[in-house]
Amino acid sequence: MDYFYSNEAHQPIPASNATYRDIAQLAVGGQSIKIQLSNTWSTTPTTFAAVTIGVQQSGAAVVAGSLVPVTFQGRSSITIAAGQRVMSDPVAISVRAGESLSISLWVASSATVSLHNCCVGHIDSYGTVDGAGNQVHNPSAAKFIYADYNMRWLSAIAVSGTPAQATVVAFGDSITEGFNNSGVGWPTPLQQRISQLPPDQQVSVVDEGIAGNTVSVFPPYTSYAEVDGGLPGVTRVGPDALDLPGVKYIVMLLGTNDIWFGAGGENMKHPIAPYGSAASIEAAMSSIIAQSHAHGVKIIGATLLPRSSFNGGNGESREIWTPSDQSILTAVNAWILSPQSGFDATINLGAVMGDVYNGACQPATPFAPYYTVDNLHPNTAGQTAMANAISTTLFGIPQAPQVTSSVVATPTPNCPAATLAAQVLAKGRAIPTTTTSTTTSTTTTTTTTIAPTHRGVVARVVSWAKVLGIVLAVLAVIVVILRIRRRRRAIRRRQQARAAIRDYRRPGGPPPPGGSPRRRR
Repeated sequence: MDYFYSNEAHQPIPASNATYRDIAQLAVGGQSIKIQLSNTWSTTPTTFAAVTIGVQQSGAAVVAGSLVPVTFQGRSSITIAAGQRVMSDPVAISVRAGESLSISLWVASSATVSLHNCCVGHIDSYGTVDGAGNQVHNPSAAKFIYADYNMRWLSAIAVSGTPAQATVVAFGDSITEGFNNSGVGWPTPLQQRISQLPPDQQVSVVDEGIAGNTVSVFPPYTSYAEVDGGLPGVTRVGPDALDLPGVKYIVMLLGTNDIWFGAGGENMKHPIAPYGSAASIEAAMSSIIAQSHAHGVKIIGATLLPRSSFNGGNGESREIWTPSDQSILTAVNAWILSPQSGFDATINLGAVMGDVYNGACQPATPFAPYYTVDNLHPNTAGQTAMANAISTTLFGIPQAPQVTSSVVATPTPNCPAATLAAQVLAKGRAIPTTTTSTTTSTTTTTTTTIAPTHRGVVARVVSWAKVLGIVLAVLAVIVVILRIRRRRRAIRRRQQARAAIRDYRRPGGPPPPGGSPRRRR
């Protein structure tokens, strides 16, 4: 949740005696589910008088007969305090991977709507007019006349009884969210890769990207936090990631907005240093790393992507990216990749997204075929390239097949940055020699047994030992053949020499080759 439903003056527009139907696609299947409702951005309690879950048919329509009531501590209604979240009781409904569910919510009294505002072209929610009353048991779409991309109140679905191994949280900003790309961020093709594995070797990738989000805390009204940028990463990592069921890994791609806001944002007239400095960004990241480790969660750091200035258009304002901004980004990326950062692993996504393909060698410049018009947000090809660069073995599962890209990107020869990009991409393609997985199903979480870090090293050593053994065996055969040939040649030479000596000793015979034969002493 990144803000509340509001007017142009950023005043809340409440809902009253209305029903909303949120649509959510499941990454994994299971035997029961729970839903989490969020009242994060309301200053008053919100009461949901009735809630149901059904299978989406199309749009706001629900498959007839699939609607199931949801309870909270055994009751059909729930009042959520201001700023809080609530998880429902388990709902005994069998769900499949890739299935879209419709969660219907009736607010009988006036309520501020906490929402996640994302991505034109990606419909997430439908609603009735105020006064339409309780429609949660109505499978028809007729009453749900509003359709938009604001997910209302629904913030998570927990799947139980699943063979999947764990939850991976993609923790980021608009790049992760899929802004400017109909909500398709890199978590989408990453999940597509993982979904090609057997069910008991999969993980669920949760997209916790928020447009305009920063990793550090900014002064009031100097970032998007007050209008739809969400709470800063250092603040929201607990409720948005660490507190979710089954979380074992976080992949964090945050910080580029800190640099831009620190430089003054759109007009650059009011820089607010030291906010947005490399030191402030690294300090916030260090706090998130510490919080993750305190929860027993591994956190993987992704480097910030190349970006450049944008003159405006496509519904977006002008954005300036200066050499000073670039120097901060370079410093932050160097820190992320260094052992001093404290990340459990790193992924150099920034190297993959630079203009180092098809003859170019400008790593700090965005590779245009991977970006939308604003030189900041990747398009589907760019998001796919990022997802393909992530080794799924980082999550304790086998390497997943890559997703085919629509863009031809050939690393430029003799360009060190292109060589680095190729090396990063190769990490997402390498197939491990051996894979071990253990499946555990529980009521609210999934558990995984992770192979020790050294196991992959041992597997590679064993593999190289096999190769070396084969090479030595071939060499031994060659040596034997050469020795046999040498022996045969030696025998022929001795036979020829003896024949020559016999001819020499014969009256009138020719002299032996190589001069006269030696006499034995």
